[in-house]
Amino acid sequence: MSETKSYYKSFVTMLSGNVISQIIPFAIAPILTRIYTKEDFAIFANYLAIASMIGIVSTGRLEIAIPIAKDKSDAQRIVATGLFITIILVSLSFVFPVFSEFFSNLYNSPQLEIYLILIPIAILSIGLLGVITNWVLRLKKYTVLSMGKVSQSIVNNGLAAGLGFLGWGVKGMIIAWLLSQFVGILMMFFFIDKKVTVKEHSIVTIKNTLREYKDFPLINSLHAFTDVFATQVVLFWIISNFFGLPELGVFVVMNKYVRAPIVLITSSVSSIFYTEMGTCINNDISPIPILKKTISTSFAFSIPFIIILLFFAPQLFGWYLGSDWAIAGSYAQRIVPILLMMFILSPISSIPILFNQQKKAFLISLAGYTVTLSSLFVVSEFHWDFLDALTIYGIVYALYQLTYLYWFYRLIKNRHAYIN
Repeated sequence: MSETKSYYKSFVTMLSGNVISQIIPFAIAPILTRIYTKEDFAIFANYLAIASMIGIVSTGRLEIAIPIAKDKSDAQRIVATGLFITIILVSLSFVFPVFSEFFSNLYNSPQLEIYLILIPIAILSIGLLGVITNWVLRLKKYTVLSMGKVSQSIVNNGLAAGLGFLGWGVKGMIIAWLLSQFVGILMMFFFIDKKVTVKEHSIVTIKNTLREYKDFPLINSLHAFTDVFATQVVLFWIISNFFGLPELGVFVVMNKYVRAPIVLITSSVSSIFYTEMGTCINNDISPIPILKKTISTSFAFSIPFIIILLFFAPQLFGWYLGSDWAIAGSYAQRIVPILLMMFILSPISSIPILFNQQKKAFLISLAGYTVTLSSLFVVSEFHWDFLDALTIYGIVYALYQLTYLYWFYRLIKNRHAYIN
C-alpha cells in the first residue's frame, strides 16, 4: 500500500470513530440544555478547568513522547516514568480540598466547593488515559482508539442525561465524566497486549528517563499547564466575575459544540501527523509532503463549517438547544477567527515537540496568552457587553495564532532545507 493510501486509510479509521463519538453528544445536547441550567454548565466547566490544570501535567507530559520513542523498550521506560509521576501528583492532590473555599470564592460559585474533593480521581483518570491513549497510538491501533472514544462518549453523555433527570445537577455531570474516563481506559487496555505494558523499572531507570526526556516535564509541562491556566482557569474567572455565571454557562456550551466538529477532524489528522512526522524525522525524510496533506485536509473541512456559523449560528442554536440558547450562536459568530485558525493549527501543533523547540513555543504562547487575556480584561473594565468583548478577544487571539503559524512554517522550511 502506498504512503498516501495508508495515510488516508488511517485518517478514515480515526475519523469514523470520532464521528460516532461526536454524534452522541450532539444527539443528547437538546436534553442536557433542558434539564441543566446555565449555572450548572458554568460550575461544571470551572471544576473541569481546575482538574485539567493539574491533570494536563499528571504524567510530566511524558505520554506524548510514547508514540515517537525509537523502540519498544524506550517507550516502556517512558510509560513507567509517566505513571510514577502520576502517582506522586495524585497523592499530593489529596490536600486539594483545603483550597476548596478559595476556588469557590474565586469563581463566585459556592456550590463548587463540595465537588473539589473529587479532584484526585480526576487527575488519576487524566494521567492514565493519556498514557494508554498514546501507547495505543504508538501501536497504530487506530480502531482501538476509535472504540475508546466512542465508549467514553456513550457513558459521559448518556449517564449525564440519566442523572440529570434524577435531579443530581452538577454532581451528575461530574460523575458521568469521571466514569467515562475510566471506561475509555479499560476499553483500550482490554484490546492491547498486556505484556508490552507491564514491566519492572527501577528508580535509576526512571531518573535516567527523566534526564533523557527532561524537556517534557520541565518545558512542555509548563507550556501545557499555561495553556489550560490561560484558556480555562483565567478565562473562566474573567467571565464568571465580570460578566456572570449564566454567560459563562452559555459560552462553555457554545465552545463545546462549535469546537466538536473541529476536534472531530483535527484530532484524526493530528494523531496521524504526529506519528508520520516522527517517522520522517527519524529517517531524514522531508516533512513537506505530510505537512501539505495535513493542512489541505483540515482546511477543506473548515470552509463549509465557517460559512454555516457566519450565516446561521443563532438560528441553529435556538432551534436545537432551545430558545434560551440562541445567544450562544451569536457568541460563536464572534469567535469565528479563532475557530478558523484552530482548523489549521491544531493538526500540526506537535511541531515544536518534534523539532525540540518546546522552550520557544512556551515563550510564544506565554506572550500570546498575556495579550489575549489582557484584551478581554481591559474591555471588561470598560463594562462592554459580552458580545463586544468576545469580538475583540477573537480578533486578538487569531492574530496571536497567525504568529504561531508563521513560526511553524519557518521550522518546517528549515528542516526541509537541511535534508536537501
